[in-house]
Amino acid sequence: MRTVAYVGVASVALAIDWWLSSVLIGPARYVWIGGSNAVLFVIFGLAMRKLYRDIRTAERGLMRFTREAVSLYSLQGQSMDMNEQSERLTGYSKGELQGMPFDAWFPEHWRPRAREAFAMAAEGRPQHFDSVCVCKDKTNVDVEVSYVPVLSGNRIVGVYGILKDISEMKRNRELLQQSEKLAVVGELAAGIAHEIRNPLTSLKGFMQLSHKNHPTYYTQIMLSEIDRIHAITSELLLLGKPKALDFENKALMPLLEAILTLVNTQAILYNVQIVTLVRPGADGVVVRCEETKIKQVFLNVLKNAVEAMPNGGDLTIALEREGAFVRVSVADQGVGISQEQLAKLGQAFFTTKENGTGLGLMISLNIIEQHGGRLAIESEEGVGTKVDIRLPIIET
Repeated sequence: MRTVAYVGVASVALAIDWWLSSVLIGPARYVWIGGSNAVLFVIFGLAMRKLYRDIRTAERGLMRFTREAVSLYSLQGQSMDMNEQSERLTGYSKGELQGMPFDAWFPEHWRPRAREAFAMAAEGRPQHFDSVCVCKDKTNVDVEVSYVPVLSGNRIVGVYGILKDISEMKRNRELLQQSEKLAVVGELAAGIAHEIRNPLTSLKGFMQLSHKNHPTYYTQIMLSEIDRIHAITSELLLLGKPKALDFENKALMPLLEAILTLVNTQAILYNVQIVTLVRPGADGVVVRCEETKIKQVFLNVLKNAVEAMPNGGDLTIALEREGAFVRVSVADQGVGISQEQLAKLGQAFFTTKENGTGLGLMISLNIIEQHGGRLAIESEEGVGTKVDIRLPIIET
């Protein structure tokens, strides 16, 4: 409505100016024409100034209310203005951001790509790419970067830099890829389990016959482990189908000792000495668990530790109580793994073993989470690896 009023007033003023210019004669006519043109020039200048202010206000409104971090850069790449989202994302205050170059947020190896994209945007070609933003506290945030030219008429006067936090999107994408891998694992596991069951039945039958004729402690252990293999193959067949866990209250130490009996033979072959440390108050702890699954976790972890020491060494197992949790620490003196590999442990098909599949650790992590616990791994190349398993204690 205000714009319509301005147009109406201007139209009336121009009509009066034209009429008076045609009516007046002599010097008065020239004075009026000069004065009216001067007034119109001033009005036009004020109108253009107001239009510029309105445009700048609209731009600031866009920068203020958008969810992305937006910065305005000169064509030389110096920061001229930015919104509050930029401060939140980067951790820098507006005063600190002022004057910083456009590539200050990126790791060194990403800066050539950013400079190339900025130069193309300054020539009128918008650019988009994914990168990492290095914040003030030295943390990294995954971002989508956009450089868009700022136009004044047909002239490029600056560049908008837009950073969009895509950390959550990237995590969801990785989870989706992990789900696809697990679906493939389920199909493979079902086929393998089906093939294992037939020879397993024969082995169990002959072992039962041997135990009946010559019962020994070792044949009893072998029968128990065959039953455990059978249970695991049944779980593999149902890998893609949720199954209710059969929890029971069990003393943790006997479960660990049963697995140590099995691992000890392999440890001797690898020249590995197993050292068990039970801290005061930890020997009688009881956990609510599914016995077969917890044994499976201990077996996976201990076998990995032994196999990580081809030249022998000490394998230390410490059991201690930490408030409402019990912690089982397994520390080896093996080859260790790099930090890059450590970040990928637990993913399907990722393994540091020559003939491994990466499924053992993935299953172990899942089992501990189902029991309300946590499995953490620390490692250093050439020093060794430490696995911490924490499980909630049941007070009896």
